[in-house]
Amino acid sequence: MNKVDQRDLVAGIILAGFGLFVALYSASHYEVGEASRMGPGFFPVTLGWLLVALGLIVLLLAFRNTVQVLTPPPFALRAIVAVPCAILAFSLVVDRFGLVPATFALTLVAVLAEKPFKLRRTLMLAAGLSLISWLIFIVGLNMTLAAFIF
Repeated sequence: MNKVDQRDLVAGIILAGFGLFVALYSASHYEVGEASRMGPGFFPVTLGWLLVALGLIVLLLAFRNTVQVLTPPPFALRAIVAVPCAILAFSLVVDRFGLVPATFALTLVAVLAEKPFKLRRTLMLAAGLSLISWLIFIVGLNMTLAAFIF
């Protein structure tokens, strides 16, 4: 007799149902258009159908022969505190010092969520992420955000 994973079955039905509702509602209330001339309903309709597809995949995976029971990870207060503090640090630094120092500060504070804090690795990560954010947002997208404010 096959075992059915009840959680995946219910999750798949909910995802597919919600996606179907979004797709049909958006298609009937907004102009969809086509790929070359998208209307305001094109994006929600596309996302709705993608959600239906993902829901059906989850639904089909519920009928596998093996059911995996996952244990939740241990409660990590350190991560729960460090990540919002990192976002706060970014928001406080970006207007006063620019994007690159703000990304550097964000990384330094966010890495405190990990237990083995390694300074050299953290500094290399912060420098790399700062460079990537500068390349994406200032060079690539031409955003009117200062890299450095002195």
